[in-house]
Amino acid sequence: MEVLDQTVWIHINYRTWQGKKTLTRDELKRYADPSKTPPEDLITPGTKAIADPEKLKRINSLGKRIHRECEKVCLKAFGAYGTSIEAGETLLARLQELKDEHHMLISEYLDSYEQSNIEWINDHPQWEDWLRNSMMSRGEIENRFKFEYQAYKISSGGQGALMNDGLIQEQNGLLGQLLLEIEKMANDAWVASYENRDKTGQKALSPIRTILNKLKTLSYISNKVNVLIKRVNDVLNSMPKSGPIEGADLSSVCGLLNLLGSSKRMTDFINQVPQHQNDVFDQIEENDEENLILSEPADTARNEEFEFDTTEESEVNVNTPSIPKPVAQPALFCF
Repeated sequence: MEVLDQTVWIHINYRTWQGKKTLTRDELKRYADPSKTPPEDLITPGTKAIADPEKLKRINSLGKRIHRECEKVCLKAFGAYGTSIEAGETLLARLQELKDEHHMLISEYLDSYEQSNIEWINDHPQWEDWLRNSMMSRGEIENRFKFEYQAYKISSGGQGALMNDGLIQEQNGLLGQLLLEIEKMANDAWVASYENRDKTGQKALSPIRTILNKLKTLSYISNKVNVLIKRVNDVLNSMPKSGPIEGADLSSVCGLLNLLGSSKRMTDFINQVPQHQNDVFDQIEENDEENLILSEPADTARNEEFEFDTTEESEVNVNTPSIPKPVAQPALFCF
């Protein structure tokens, strides 16, 4: 279970408010007539905008930033973000900064909430009574916002072979999950900076460096990740340090994104290197077998040792297995 022992899991609980309220049945009937329907900025299918959405943009965009920060160095499993303990400590510090920012933004919004409502009504004088009757109090709004996070580790639990087998199965599926997430990052980079272009700028290499950092951070999951790390490093090291990326350099990057843009192609690529030849990569180390000691019931008056072989096979299954119920333990740096 060495991979799980080296992983910290971070659960994000982020809740926000869009400035909307559900339409009542009477309102749905009343506004079925297009001539009586409020303007588009006040009503959408099933909801009404009782607050200015522009004033909520910074708060709502913060939620996306929080998840992006996690996705840079984590993979998703067990309903949380998992990463190395070292990277987890750095990420938790960053999340605390974002939590402080969240608190500041919420305080600023609530302090200006009443004035913002007046301005919203003034922008729609024809619907003043309707808006006033729909608006919520500051206390009601405050409870709509939340940002909490918890860090924990998962252990084998010692409840018998069934639990341990399930965790080993999930552990072996982490590589497949990582490849799926790299696939998405590569395809996003392709669409944003490379598709239908005959040259691009230095900034276009930034998402590839982010991919490289994620692979390095999570390389402890499997020695095979180092095969991809070497490939990405080789391409980035061959790029010019300034000026546009074009010609043969652009073709090299596009070829890399073609590889990274498919979990199947990545699986085939890393499986081309036989397991016994992995020592050609500097960062690859041989896996050691780990013995798990499971406690017998007290009446047996003895402990028996069970061995679980977590050494990877030469072929990698990219499908993420079903998730067993984990046994969670708080990490030392929980918040």
